Amino acid sequence: MPPGILIVIALLALVLLRHRRRLQQTVVAASLAMIWIVSTPLFADYLVKVTNSWMKWPMPLDISVGTKLRETAPQAIVVLGGGRRKGALETPQYGQQDLSKDSLERVRYAARLASATHLPILATGGMPDQTSMKDKPEARVMAQVLKEEFHQSTVWVEDQSATTQENAAFSAKLLKDRGITKIYLVTHFWHMPRAQKIFEAQGLQVIPAPHGYESFEETTPLDFFPSSMNKTRQIWHELLGMAWYALRY
Repeated sequence: MPPGILIVIALLALVLLRHRRRLQQTVVAASLAMIWIVSTPLFADYLVKVTNSWMKWPMPLDISVGTKLRETAPQAIVVLGGGRRKGALETPQYGQQDLSKDSLERVRYAARLASATHLPILATGGMPDQTSMKDKPEARVMAQVLKEEFHQSTVWVEDQSATTQENAAFSAKLLKDRGITKIYLVTHFWHMPRAQKIFEAQGLQVIPAPHGYESFEETTPLDFFPSSMNKTRQIWHELLGMAWYALRY
């Protein structure tokens, strides 16, 4: 994953090309330049655009009109976890844990969708990074936030999964036990193609409810400075994930 691969290339050049100084300097300089480039908002936006033909990034829902949403007849909303913060001293009510930025964005969007459709929400996510008995599953923190901060009364929890594949498998079982086969799936747009594919493989009808879009109709000097490495990593991760899914599923 970037920037790791570029750092490895630079280090290999320093070790393996020490007798070819000009080539060594060129490779190291190119690697450092690429670290800068892939960290910029403009590159992240460009990566989204050039991969659209393969990934087919989904378009957003219009959740401002509840009647149109209900016409599609889903039975529940599934929101995927996107990480949590441990050691959050400011949230003792959540066991000093809190949602990451990605998780909070997903939970907020799920709450907006639930307010428009009056559907129950299933929060899914376990503890793949557990290091202490005090750690809480991500889905339980999500459920607390949905209830206490977004005032959602009907929130189910799937708290055993550690991967997107397990999110889908464990959620599908819980939903089907309740007679639910058609859902809204809430996650970031860059995660949606892979998530939708694996949820549909579990026999669920999925209506994508993606979010997290950014547009660059006009650029500023700040768009050329490193600040978006995380987004580039996310897109790259999904490209690799879809390649793996194409082989496995």
